[in-house]
Amino acid sequence: MTEQPGPSVEAVEARRSALASQHGIASEADRVLNEVLTSAHDAARQSVRRLDSIAEQIDQATVNQADLALDTPMGAREFRKFLMDKQREIASVVAEARELGQAKAAVLQNLRTQYAPDSS
Repeated sequence: MTEQPGPSVEAVEARRSALASQHGIASEADRVLNEVLTSAHDAARQSVRRLDSIAEQIDQATVNQADLALDTPMGAREFRKFLMDKQREIASVVAEARELGQAKAAVLQNLRTQYAPDSS
């Protein structure tokens, strides 16, 4: 029997195996990417909800200024304390979002190699 020209069975099988491996790596990278983006989106929505809640509390306090007795030293002190507490809450939301963003960016950076074209 004469041999057919073209790639050998071993070469075809090796290439098929390499492609299957690349597909598996890309599939896993897609799964991780989906998780990263979903959790980042959820965290962003939660942060917005927290900031909206803080804004609503501040708005309510300013609408009810007469009830707070801001014209008295004690009322002014309590309102100042309230505003400082809200500022700390806002700073906490922003810091948490920044930390999460940095962590997600690191994961995405690591994923780049899994999406890089095969150099072989």
